[in-house]
Amino acid sequence: MTAAESAFELVYPLPDLDRPRLLIALQPWIDVGSVGTMALSFLEKQWDGQEIGRLRRPGVFYDFSRYRPMLFRREGERHVAVPNTFLRYAKSPSGQEWLFLHALEPHSHGEDYVEAVLGLIRQFGARQYTLIGSMYSPVPHTRPPVASGGAASEGLREQVQRAGVRESAYEGPTTILAIMPQMASGEGIETASIILQLPAYVQLERDYCGTEALLEILSRVYSLDLDTSPLHEESQRQREAMNESVAQNPQLQAMVAELERVYDSEKEEPPEEKPELSPELEGFLKDVQTRLEDSP
Repeated sequence: MTAAESAFELVYPLPDLDRPRLLIALQPWIDVGSVGTMALSFLEKQWDGQEIGRLRRPGVFYDFSRYRPMLFRREGERHVAVPNTFLRYAKSPSGQEWLFLHALEPHSHGEDYVEAVLGLIRQFGARQYTLIGSMYSPVPHTRPPVASGGAASEGLREQVQRAGVRESAYEGPTTILAIMPQMASGEGIETASIILQLPAYVQLERDYCGTEALLEILSRVYSLDLDTSPLHEESQRQREAMNESVAQNPQLQAMVAELERVYDSEKEEPPEEKPELSPELEGFLKDVQTRLEDSP
């Protein structure tokens, strides 16, 4: 039994895949506004995605007092949905085969979790994966979205940068999945990350603006022909609601104006001359980060 089969319960017969690409969305660490999760779900719906695997015993990796099982009713019967990591498969109209991993950050046995995910990559012959998601940043909703990330190989790095993704210079706390690129590169697997930056002053449970922006970036990176019109109407409503909220709040207006100044300055100045934020805005962003770190 392979590492993947040991940790994951796979649905047989498995599809016969030819060098599929893998997209990973990781909750909750880098999935604010559920942007990564919603992007995967959108692609699965467009391309008729099918589930082909989930963890056999998710309790090995997850603390169910932090990720709560959900009780629901279907046709009058009670059911319990247990938090898990799910793997789905789809084929795009161009014939490219895709794997979509809806991953939950493990609370324990993190190294075993990473090895199990790498086992999936080996088993299905994927030669490239991309971690997608979102995080709160000091950016205004009134400017084009910013994405950061990068790629291990030069060719994929050029694709990502041409799509407008800035090279990430982040240093600090991270997820255990951050060790995957180093392990994967030793096996000839290309890795990349694309993390959308969302305005920290607008925290939505389901961010349609961010999801639409992330899908547009993925379309540029992978030459996808996507019809995002089902998302566009919702994203327009959210954007209008943001504008209305800002218009009614002078303090928020001042914050957005400062973020616009910083955003515009970064386009003209080199990174070492990045303009500073006001102490008030710095304090607000630190409060947001603290709340995120304290959440399950």
